[in-house]
Amino acid sequence: MKKWLALLLLPFVLFFSSNAANAADDITGHYFEQDMRELIDLGYLKGTIKDGQTFYEPDRNVTRAEFAAFLVRILEAQNLEVINPKSFSDVKEGAWYYRVVQQAAEMNIVNGNPDGTFKPDAPISREAMSAMMNSAFEYKGIKLPETELKFKDTSSISSWAVLSVKRMVAAGIVKGNDDNTFRPAENATRGVTSAFLVRMINELKTPPPPPPAPNFHLATVTADATTKVKEYETYDAAKAAATQSNHVVLKDNKVVYMKSGVVAPAQIHPLASVLYKTSGFGDHYFSLVAGTETEFLDAGETWVKVKFNNTIGYFKMNEATLHPTVKVKGASYYKAEGGKLTHYTYNVNTDTYGAFWFGSSGSMPDGKYSSKDGHSFSGNGNTYNMYQYFNVMPLYTKTSYTAEQLNDFVKNNKPDFAANNTILENLGQAFKNVEAKYNVNAMYLLSHAIHESGWGTSPLAIDKKNLFGIKAYDGSAYESGDTYKSYEACIEVLVKEYLLDPTSSYFIQGWKANGEVVGDKELGMNVRYAADPYWGQKIAGYMYRIDKYLKGNERNKYGISVTLTDGVNVRNDASASASKLYSIPLEGTPVLVLNKVTSKTNEGTWLQIVPKNLNGANYEKTFVYSHGGPYGTLMRDLPLAK
Repeated sequence: MKKWLALLLLPFVLFFSSNAANAADDITGHYFEQDMRELIDLGYLKGTIKDGQTFYEPDRNVTRAEFAAFLVRILEAQNLEVINPKSFSDVKEGAWYYRVVQQAAEMNIVNGNPDGTFKPDAPISREAMSAMMNSAFEYKGIKLPETELKFKDTSSISSWAVLSVKRMVAAGIVKGNDDNTFRPAENATRGVTSAFLVRMINELKTPPPPPPAPNFHLATVTADATTKVKEYETYDAAKAAATQSNHVVLKDNKVVYMKSGVVAPAQIHPLASVLYKTSGFGDHYFSLVAGTETEFLDAGETWVKVKFNNTIGYFKMNEATLHPTVKVKGASYYKAEGGKLTHYTYNVNTDTYGAFWFGSSGSMPDGKYSSKDGHSFSGNGNTYNMYQYFNVMPLYTKTSYTAEQLNDFVKNNKPDFAANNTILENLGQAFKNVEAKYNVNAMYLLSHAIHESGWGTSPLAIDKKNLFGIKAYDGSAYESGDTYKSYEACIEVLVKEYLLDPTSSYFIQGWKANGEVVGDKELGMNVRYAADPYWGQKIAGYMYRIDKYLKGNERNKYGISVTLTDGVNVRNDASASASKLYSIPLEGTPVLVLNKVTSKTNEGTWLQIVPKNLNGANYEKTFVYSHGGPYGTLMRDLPLAK
């Protein structure tokens, strides 16, 4: 058995460096001394020797990348071939952790964050470590038992980690503290990690019982009950038997097929699910936050085919929750009232609603409306098509509002919970300074900060001057979030490094770049920036509120047109022979229209548009061909809510 254990632990030689010493060291008397010495005695946990003393650093935090490496080695997966490498923006080839992070992701042990990052150097929390270990056991086909959690702070464990913590506690791998707390967000040290790993290895030594035969049931559903009808050995057999509208297929009491209904990303870590382009889970479109409604189209044993707005894609079955139509109790909707359009969003998993002010109700009479995309509405027997200006307004244009006006809005509109917080009401000049330097709209920057920081009340905003949650991730957001010397420095980092970086950013190029608008899941920052499909609407709503309070000088200031094809050329005059300045890469990209110009050379109608003057560009005049000439129709005017 010791020989077997030695082979299992052999990879640790590669991770812990230098030799152990018999002399006094820094773990004598430490709470995790016994756990660490178990690894030391086997020769796998080593320290560094300095001035004759060995240092094992039991209290140094372990990073997410380091723990991923631990698990890859414990699972003997160092040679695992990565079929579908993940595009983590901060995990670059050449980094020591690149391969192990990709291998851990291949085994579904780690997930990225909604913003496309992994945060390899961020410290890992106890609850995040529990979730990764649970995923490692699941990869080995081991489903650990669960237990009721009785810690004093059980309620503070993130919903995505509760199941994992229940299993780790039941197996004795993770334990609470002496004061009967779990401290889920607390960083895990080398001492804690050693204890977890020793217990995990011991659990892995015991061969798991053979998995039970697949347990598929055909069942009928009503609003109040689900009744099993017949058991089948295979998923396909059960699915074939589901011929009636009230039939579903269950696996371990989870709905895995239905005739119609709503599918939502499950309420599990990381509270967002990836929507893939195929059932093989290769390339993906974007992520959606848990509870988001999508239309069910079909399902297989490992996948669910859905439609979200105009996008058809696939969720992994274990990351989705299927809700048969008869059991769905609500739905998202829009409400027009007194000229205001409010979006009521429904979380189908939790049967709860949220609400936010999106913009103007335009020509729609007061009432309740449905819309899949936020611009095509139906209700009261009528249909309406209108876009909210700030949702589709390119952000490379300066606001006319002054720093004092932006401050005044915050002072007089912040909610009661922010009544004593003065951070944002004094940053108007900082937003305007960044706007002047980079040509990114200051009203947008303020709105983004309001949304991400809770009107400046978040601990990150107060303690770390981090207004946008930069480098914060679930489970350890406060600890991993970046710290800035000033609020203006934070604003500048958002713009310079995330919006305008010439190699990969939301406005310039790369996988993040989907248009210079806040947008939605079809186009704009929202595609990749946030898993919340209504992130762009919420920021547009704040911009609308600012503009409305400041007398409405900005909304509908320009007309907006969108490209009807990829690669529309932008020229310095209204002629196909004029010099090309740049091109607009994506179909559907909005531009701000200054004038419509009839070509002097019988080339139809051209649009003079606001130049995309970013990263030092200084175009005086810019034009795109629209329609009416030999080049077809390349642009379409958007109907804007009045």
